[in-house]
Amino acid sequence: MRTPLTDDLEAWRTEIREFLNAELPRENAFNPEFDDAPEQWQIAVDFSKKVAEKGWIGLTWPVEYGGKGLTPVANQILLEELYAADAPLINSVGIFLAAGTILVGGTEEQKQRLLPDIANMRTLWAEGLTEPEAGSDLGSLQTKAVREGDDWVITGQKAFTSWGPMSDVLFVAARTSTGDAARDAISIFVVDLKSPGVTLHPMRNYGGGVQSSTYLDKVRVPADALIGEEGKGWQYIMRAFYASGTVEPIYAMQESRLRDLIGHCKAIPGKLDDPHVQADIAKLAEMVQTQRALAYEIIGDNAAGRKTPWAGGAQQVIAKEYEPVFAQVFDRVLGPTSQLRKGSADAPLNGKPEAWYRQSFANHAGGTSQLKRMVLATRGLGLPR
Repeated sequence: MRTPLTDDLEAWRTEIREFLNAELPRENAFNPEFDDAPEQWQIAVDFSKKVAEKGWIGLTWPVEYGGKGLTPVANQILLEELYAADAPLINSVGIFLAAGTILVGGTEEQKQRLLPDIANMRTLWAEGLTEPEAGSDLGSLQTKAVREGDDWVITGQKAFTSWGPMSDVLFVAARTSTGDAARDAISIFVVDLKSPGVTLHPMRNYGGGVQSSTYLDKVRVPADALIGEEGKGWQYIMRAFYASGTVEPIYAMQESRLRDLIGHCKAIPGKLDDPHVQADIAKLAEMVQTQRALAYEIIGDNAAGRKTPWAGGAQQVIAKEYEPVFAQVFDRVLGPTSQLRKGSADAPLNGKPEAWYRQSFANHAGGTSQLKRMVLATRGLGLPR
């Protein structure tokens, strides 16, 4: 199934594919979240700057802030093609979370100053939301920011900071009041990662990427490091995640992998005649199409100004929970050799499925599926906590 699109949008998809064919050799296709060795990171930086030179970062942003002012559907097509090609686009924290926050809450001066640097890949952002004792519960964060004269002084600890050592600034959520209600107590700051008092302790995760424990020890930042208004951080973050009107197209990446799997099976005599293999491939295709349908429901609602049912939470739950299931079914089709790593003589698909399986469990960003289910139950269905 493919969502019907206009001729202009199909031409746009073709333009993106032609760019990727010209600028992304197959050996340079990888996920920088899990493959960040220095030489790989430089490949990702160079490629991302080429995307920026095309003016494709922030497609839905207003033109005056470095965007193109295009529709969410056009942006979704771009993301789908990037994910399908395994394109190493970096700075997702800057492009989506930080830019979304600045667009919905930043001052005019901050929009003019910060957004063009994101659009041109001049400033790379890391995320400072999650904390050791808070996890997915953003309202429980304990990092504090205290006003001292013309500055703010920030103290606290953040966990699972992706790309911290490679980034320029940190998107920090901190408490600026003692109020119990998180929606009135949290503010957002941009912190230079080279500031005195910032310490990063990188660690490897199960998928192979690097995440850091980030310590903020009385880090002093200027007053204009506060994004928007004091105490509005909760509202900014909730709105920022949806500011582009698009959905992370994990399904496009999975569909590309499914095509590779089918090609692999075709090369093995009788493989596709096995009813168990047929059933598993159908299950994988079903997961892809379910996610695509839910994604375009959200995009269509955003484009038409409608309120998305459950605020799009159902799509997020399904996408998060399908990631490891997709990898498990995928490996079941391949058989035991799916556990062999890249470089092993008998590893299918160059050993990529082994890495894909490990990486499939990194589905906690933006809140775990358990948290999303709780939100659906309480805010969507009105059930008691």
